[in-house]
Amino acid sequence: MSIAFSWQGLPQYAARQLRVAIDQLGQSCAVVGTRPSVPVQGMEEALGQPIHWVEGSKILRWADLGLAVPKVFFQAGWSCPAFNALGDEVRAAGGKVCLLMDNAWRGDWRQRLGGPWFRLTMRRQFCAVLVPGISGRRLARWYGFADADIFEGLYGADPALFFDGLPLAERPKRILFVGQYIERKDCLGLAAAFQSVADRIPGWELHLYGSGPLQEKIPSHPRIRVRGFVQPAELGALYREARIFALPSRSEAWGLVVHEAALSGCQLLLSDAIGARHDFADLKNAAEFPAGDHAALARALLNLASAEGPALARAQAESRVLAATHGPQVFADRIAAIVPRLS
Repeated sequence: MSIAFSWQGLPQYAARQLRVAIDQLGQSCAVVGTRPSVPVQGMEEALGQPIHWVEGSKILRWADLGLAVPKVFFQAGWSCPAFNALGDEVRAAGGKVCLLMDNAWRGDWRQRLGGPWFRLTMRRQFCAVLVPGISGRRLARWYGFADADIFEGLYGADPALFFDGLPLAERPKRILFVGQYIERKDCLGLAAAFQSVADRIPGWELHLYGSGPLQEKIPSHPRIRVRGFVQPAELGALYREARIFALPSRSEAWGLVVHEAALSGCQLLLSDAIGARHDFADLKNAAEFPAGDHAALARALLNLASAEGPALARAQAESRVLAATHGPQVFADRIAAIVPRLS
């Protein structure tokens, strides 16, 4: 049976996941992707095969890629014209399409109105859906998918790159942010919150890694370190040198970096807009605050920074346990479970 995958902004972690899934399927599978916004090195090496790079806004046929129409197509989202056209061609030829959906349940008016629209216009195009985690499952139910047709595990960091390090108590007193320097990530709010409590947590530093237009606006402080984008292979060591990972986003469909941090044993400081918090955060290893509430962010930061000894050990162990629910092998297992349902 011929199988193909598509992925928007194909990142390296997805290439690693796809490689494990394709190896487990034991057959050649085409991978079609649009390019990531930030250049990542070694994409095809991570995948282990060439990638069919496309412009997402252009209508495509499989013949344009030099490929026969597959019997099973894992389609990334429903907003990319190129992937929609490829999915239509699969269905027209009698094949089946599984939706890859990373949206998380927010419960806002847009999703509540979008549910009936999706059920009426889109639901029947897809035989199954693969979502990142718990919040994605809730949204998929609202969109009309039965529980038996919903699979979790779409996203996951590679434990070969992200793994546990020293006990948290022996790591530097360091808070780590990894992400774009944009309004949605609220990196400025994180820096301001740290500044507001810095005199109460002597020895602690905030390290930020990323790229974006707000980099130059991050306030200067002797214990705030601002760095540029780093390649995935370099990120693992950064997590293992941090006690706390912070992601204060105002909105975040899931948040792969949260999984990277959990695999690395970090405590998690997360806004309530992070989809992945349902999968990797609880009272043992994380502090949560309302997105955009910088006073609450500062209090949550102080709470985690005050943890010592047994509390730190419990947090580190809990992060590792929760992180084991996702990753390349989990993704591969889900793909292997979906394919027979579509054949």
